[in-house]
Amino acid sequence: MSQYHNLSDLKKVSRDLKKQAEAAEAARKKAALEARDRDAAGEAFRAAMKEMGVKPTDTTRGRVQKHPKKPEPVARQLEADRREVLEESLSDECDPVTFLESEDGLMFRRPDVSPEIPRKLYRGEWTVQAHIDLHGLFVEEARDAVAQFIRNAQIRGDRCLRIVHGKGYNSEGGVSVLKEMVRRWLKQKVEVMAFVQAPPHDGDAGAVIVLLDSKRRTHR
Repeated sequence: MSQYHNLSDLKKVSRDLKKQAEAAEAARKKAALEARDRDAAGEAFRAAMKEMGVKPTDTTRGRVQKHPKKPEPVARQLEADRREVLEESLSDECDPVTFLESEDGLMFRRPDVSPEIPRKLYRGEWTVQAHIDLHGLFVEEARDAVAQFIRNAQIRGDRCLRIVHGKGYNSEGGVSVLKEMVRRWLKQKVEVMAFVQAPPHDGDAGAVIVLLDSKRRTHR
């Protein structure tokens, strides 16, 4: 995992990745336009030849031509879901999370959620149904992974999740960058009712246990 000195480094990395993505998209659009122009020119030429009575030459000389199989079509809905996840408005630059249960960020709950919920979550009264490990991911990759993970959990009907972000032993100053980021991202997800630092047997300071509200969804 890359080491970051401060949030300014994270912002720079985010901006650089965004510029690279924009450049790649611009190149793709340019290539598509050039291909379309070539196809249009070819069609116009063939139409002109047909009007003049010129027939295409048979270059096969009676041989049977085998056409390569067309690639399998990509499911449109899957592609749309992927784009929607990548467009999730999870920000790294939001105000630091104000935790309602403790000042050290060990617990968090929505204002309309009972204080008993995070306590029960920490005691393991909900069984963890799915988990994700973010070790080795860059911040941008981790953000997309968390958004996709929560979306998939909702589709499956899972409510209790574990997100492993690491304790940051190998990071600058021994502080986990993803630990803070994951908490910021979770606070922005309306589906998240509460989350707590994992108990010692379930990841301790290197993970969070999240409880989703089955009735809440992100509406775009």
